[in-house]
Amino acid sequence: MLPQMALTCLAFVAVLLFCFSFSVNPQPYNYPTASAPASWTNSPSLPGNSTSNRSLLLRLNASRNMSFATGFYCFPPCKSFYLSIYIIYAYVYDHFEYFRSPQVIWSANRARPVGENATLQLTSKDGLTLRDSDGSLVWSTSGLNRPVAGINITEAGNLVLFDINNSTILQSFDHPTDSLVMGQTLEGGMRIVASSSSTDLAESQFYLTLLADGLYGFVNSDPPLSYYYGMFGNYYNSNRTVDTSIFIKFINSSLTIFSTLSNNEMGTNVFEFPPPETIQYMRLESDGHLRLYDYDQGWKIVADLFHMDTCNYPTVCGPYGICNNGQCTCPAGTLGNYFKPVDNRRAELGCYSITNITCQDVNNHHMFDLNNVSYFNNIDNVVFNATDEETCKKTCLGNCKCKAALFQSTIENSSVGRCLTLPEVLSLQNGPI
Repeated sequence: MLPQMALTCLAFVAVLLFCFSFSVNPQPYNYPTASAPASWTNSPSLPGNSTSNRSLLLRLNASRNMSFATGFYCFPPCKSFYLSIYIIYAYVYDHFEYFRSPQVIWSANRARPVGENATLQLTSKDGLTLRDSDGSLVWSTSGLNRPVAGINITEAGNLVLFDINNSTILQSFDHPTDSLVMGQTLEGGMRIVASSSSTDLAESQFYLTLLADGLYGFVNSDPPLSYYYGMFGNYYNSNRTVDTSIFIKFINSSLTIFSTLSNNEMGTNVFEFPPPETIQYMRLESDGHLRLYDYDQGWKIVADLFHMDTCNYPTVCGPYGICNNGQCTCPAGTLGNYFKPVDNRRAELGCYSITNITCQDVNNHHMFDLNNVSYFNNIDNVVFNATDEETCKKTCLGNCKCKAALFQSTIENSSVGRCLTLPEVLSLQNGPI
């Protein structure tokens, strides 16, 4: 009996010692800063959800549970990872951290995700250096003008490299990817560029930029064309160039323009929207829409900020697809059909030419008219050539790279107008140019 009692007592003491040890060495639930030098390896041992998000820095906001983190993030099936900043629902319960609903708002390696065992190094000389598991360089902040003392993820979601005097050397807010968060600015000439898809963060052809006469949404086609234009209320500058004296800022319930030339007091709202339930961000998405998100028991779309008709988006019906009330069809000529759907079950993927248009066969090129068909929304901001309809057609036929020509006649004379030739055709729409 004595050996059994001794074993029971020892087991009981071991449990007490374990609990006591845990309570006097608590896990650092809030870790927003790291000092140089430091190094992290992408593995399930990092804090967070070991599958999709692995936090290196976490700015815990206990009052609303919506926090900002910097870490490795992946999309299922999690074969590759992005070094990202993300908004995450984070809370602590019974000595454990819980994470859910992460939303990426910035990524360092958009075009080149890394794998397991990739490393991130923080040094005073180069700042941050990201290498894949084979040691190959993926991304870095090298070439800085002074030594780095550390990094910090702020309460606003800004990743900052700072020096020994706590002065900013480099910050993610100056290099946005596809999103803006509360308190962030977009200066004249800066861009936010949409990701290729919801799971591929590589840059797509859509970007948002601030020029002297307004806020523009562009599709980076051949040539780049604007599909959205927002003029700044009473502020007008007909010079469509970069103006570094103006900037827009995401503040509470609005995206507002300011000017450094007027002591930052311009204050014209570009967009207005409902106040946040907890936290908001806006993202330019792969379909060209600028959407505002908020968290209320889960992420939800609060507003589609461009407020445009579906058919005004450049890729809504794919190449050559004609949009009519949100429905997509292929162009049809009077003498037959020259285009077919890419996929009969998915009309939004667009159409393809039955006969390839090549520069080796220019003598057999012909054009057919599509009456009452136009290009996407912001055609007035495109540079046209003044000409007549026949010359417009001949100009396109004389250039083997031309795939289509748009002709807009004047009100005074239907035979005279403006011509735009297109080496690349995106979505068309029913209606006059």
